[in-house]
Amino acid sequence: MLNHKLHLKHRSIIAVVLTPLWVGVLFLTGLHTLPVAAQDQPARTSPPYDPAQVTTPTTLPFAAAGRASYLENCAPCHGEQGRADGPTAGDLPSPATAFADATALWERSPAQLFHTTKFGRLEKLMPPWSNRLTDDEIWNTVAYAWSLHTDADKSALGEQLYAANCAACHGASGAGDGPQAPAQINDFTDLSYTIFASQAAWLDGWQAAHPEIGADWTQTQKENTLEYIRTFSYIPPWASPYRPGAGVLTGTVVFGADAPQQVEGGNVFLDAYLGFDQIASFTTTLDADNTFRFENLAVDPNVTYLATALAGGISYSSGMVSLTPDQPTTTTSINIYAVTDSPDAIRINRAHWILESQPGALVVVQIYLIGNNGERTFVGQKVEGVDVPVTVGFQVPADAVELSFENGALGNRFRRVGDMVYDTLPVVPGENTQQIIVQYAIPHDGASLDLKQKFVYPVDSLSLLIANYPNLRVDAPALTFDSVQNIQGAEYQVWGQAAFGPGTVEVKLQGLLEQGAVDPRTATTSGANQLATIDPPMEAWATWVMIALVGAVLLAVVGVALQRGTLSTATTRQDLHALRNALMTQIAYIDDQHALGQLSDAEWLRRRTNLKAQLMDVVRRIEAGDHANQPRVSSS
Repeated sequence: MLNHKLHLKHRSIIAVVLTPLWVGVLFLTGLHTLPVAAQDQPARTSPPYDPAQVTTPTTLPFAAAGRASYLENCAPCHGEQGRADGPTAGDLPSPATAFADATALWERSPAQLFHTTKFGRLEKLMPPWSNRLTDDEIWNTVAYAWSLHTDADKSALGEQLYAANCAACHGASGAGDGPQAPAQINDFTDLSYTIFASQAAWLDGWQAAHPEIGADWTQTQKENTLEYIRTFSYIPPWASPYRPGAGVLTGTVVFGADAPQQVEGGNVFLDAYLGFDQIASFTTTLDADNTFRFENLAVDPNVTYLATALAGGISYSSGMVSLTPDQPTTTTSINIYAVTDSPDAIRINRAHWILESQPGALVVVQIYLIGNNGERTFVGQKVEGVDVPVTVGFQVPADAVELSFENGALGNRFRRVGDMVYDTLPVVPGENTQQIIVQYAIPHDGASLDLKQKFVYPVDSLSLLIANYPNLRVDAPALTFDSVQNIQGAEYQVWGQAAFGPGTVEVKLQGLLEQGAVDPRTATTSGANQLATIDPPMEAWATWVMIALVGAVLLAVVGVALQRGTLSTATTRQDLHALRNALMTQIAYIDDQHALGQLSDAEWLRRRTNLKAQLMDVVRRIEAGDHANQPRVSSS
C-alpha cells in the first residue's frame, strides 16, 4: 500500500494548529512589537494583581471544560502537560509557569491565576485572554491548568485522610456541616472564599487552628489532603463533571403524517455532554399527550443536552440545548418523520475539497454536508453488490487507494461498489443533518491528472482548495477561481461554485509531482524553516485548512452582508433579507465548525442560540411586513 506523507511546517501538528492562534493574539494585542529595545519604546506591562478585579465563578469550574482552551491558548508556552516546554516557550524573556510543578502553585491562589490569565503579563509576552475568553471560560482554563500538578491517586489518598480527620467538622462535602462543626467554620464549597486562598495559606491556617491534626504526617500527606479539599471548589478532570441541579427540560415528540405514531418502548433519552464527551444519561417515559420531562439537571452552561427517541428503528433527536443558573428551564421537541426510499429530496448543502500533491500521488480530502429538503426520512434503497439499503452515494475514482473516513469505516457504515461509495445511515429532514469526511489517494504516472467527480444530487456550494507550488496549472471549467491564500506558509488556490448539479465537475491538473520528484516546498535550509515530513491523521490538517480558509471566505461574505444592516438598523425589505441570509450563512458556518470538531458543543450552542435569536427576529419582521402587504381575506 502507498504511504503518502503530508508536508507541514513547524515542529508538530499541535504547533501547526496552535501557532496561528497564538501569533494572531500577539498581533492583535500589539505584542508583535515587544522586542522594542532597538526602537527605544517603553515596555508594556499588565496591571498588578487586584482581588477586586477577580470575578467569582458563576458555576463550579470544570477542568475538563477548560482543556481545549488550555491546549489552544496556553500550551504553546506552558506545554501540553504543564511543564513549560511548549513550542514557543524558548522565545519568552523568562520561563513560563510550570503548572506540573506543585511548588510553582503552592503560594498562588486560583484568583491570582485568574487575574494573570485575564489581564495578561505583557512584560513576559503573555496576552490578556479577556480579549477572547469569558470569565467563566477563563475559570475553566485555570481549573485545568491547576489540575496538571496533581492526579486522581493523590486526591484519593487525601480523601482518606480528610474523611478520618476533618469530615466530622468540615462535612463530607466540605460545606462546614459536619456533626461536630462549631458555629464558625470555613465552607470549602464557598467559591467567594476558596478562590482567594492558596494551599500555603490553608496549611498555615490549619496548623494554627488544629496543630494536633496531622502533626505526624509527611508534607506529601498534608499536600494530598489540601488537594482533595481543593476539589470542593472545582471539578478535576478525573472526577465526573456532572452535578445535578435545579434544571428542568420539557419537550414534545411530534409525529408527522404517516410516521410511526409511537416511540420504541415509550422511552425518551437525554444525554448530557461536556464537549464531545458524554457525561450523563437519563431516561424517561413519554406521557399520553406525547410530552416528556427531565428534572434535577445540571445548570452549567458548559453542559449541553440532546434528547432522542427511537421510532421505526431510526434515532430522532432534538436540537442541542443548555441550561444556566439564570435560565434553568427550557423546552425542546423531537420530530418523528415518515420514511421514504426516494432520494429526490437529498442534496449536498456544502462540499469542500482539499487537494494535496505528493510525489506520484494526489491526496484528496472531501467533506460533504448532506441535507434533506423533504418531510420524510430517506432510509435508502437496495443497490447491486450491497446487502443492506444504502442512502447517500458519491463517486470516488476507480483507482483511489487508502480510502478512509473520519466518522465511519468502509465495510461497516460505508460500502463501496466500483467507483461509488454509499452511506447506510438514514438521512432525516433538515439542512446539514449528515456529515461525510473521506480521504483517499490517487496514484498517477507522469505530471498530469484529470480528476472527474460525478455529483448525483444538487449541490448548493462547492469550495476547492488546491495546494499551490511552482509549475502547477489548474483547469476547472465548471468552477470559478477566487484567489491564492497563504495558510501556515503554504499557498492554496481557492476555487468555488454555487448552485449546480446533478452533473460532473472536472479538474485538470498539470505540473504535479512525479514519482521520485523532490517537492519544491521542502527545498529549504535546515532548522526552524525546514519542512518536516509527517504523517498526521486526516483531521489534523485537512479540517484545519478547510476551516481556516473556507471559514475566512464565509465570514467575509457575512461581514459584508451584516454591514448592510443590523437588528437595530435594518429597515428596508432588502436589508432584512440580506441580514437573514448573512445570519443563515454564519449559522451554517459554525455548524460546519462544530460538525468537524473545531468548535465545542458549549461554544457552538452559545453562539448558535444568539445567532438564531437574531435570525428569528429578522424572520418575524419579514413575515410581519409580508402580512401587512397582503390583502385581508374574510373568514366568513
